Order: sequence, then C-alpha cells, then structure tokens
Amino acid sequence: MTKNHNLGKHILDAVWSKLVTYTSYKAENAGRKVILVNPKNTSQMCSVCVQIVKKELSERTHNCPFCGLSIDRDLNAAINLLRLGLQSGRKIGRCPSLQ
Repeated sequence: MTKNHNLGKHILDAVWSKLVTYTSYKAENAGRKVILVNPKNTSQMCSVCVQIVKKELSERTHNCPFCGLSIDRDLNAAINLLRLGLQSGRKIGRCPSLQ
C-alpha cells in the first residue's frame, strides 16, 4: 500500500502518528516525557564537532575531516538525536532530572 504514490505518504504519516501516540502513552504511565526533535541533518552532523559532513545515503560510515571521528552513520545520528532531545528538555524545563 505504501508504494501507491497517492496514498503512501499518508499511510506512513499515520504510522508515525500512531508510534508517537503509543510511545507518549507508555512514557506517561512510566512517569516520563517524550520529546520530539527535528531529525534534519542528524546523520550528516558530526556528533563531536557539530560540523555538517555531506555524504551519500549509501555511505554507511561517518568520517569527519574536521575532528577525525569515524563511527557508524546510524550511531552518529543516534548520538545527535539524544543530544537534541536533552537540549530540548532543558529548554522547556519539563524534566528536572535533566537540569
């Protein structure tokens, strides 16, 4: 169904919406908060020096020419997403343990 160019985007949007809904519900029951962050450039940004290192999607390793970091692209993106989430949590003041 997602390969149908008329419906695919809407179906995938609904799936992400459900994921956010379920995750938020579970987090609330556990006394936690879900913080949504913009994932733009998280796999291109170096998690150490925060420089943007352009790469093709097929390139699976992040090699930073600025600081020399060399790690898996997905791990680099995960570190960046965690950092962005922690920064957002501090800004809005929702989670006292992060301040």
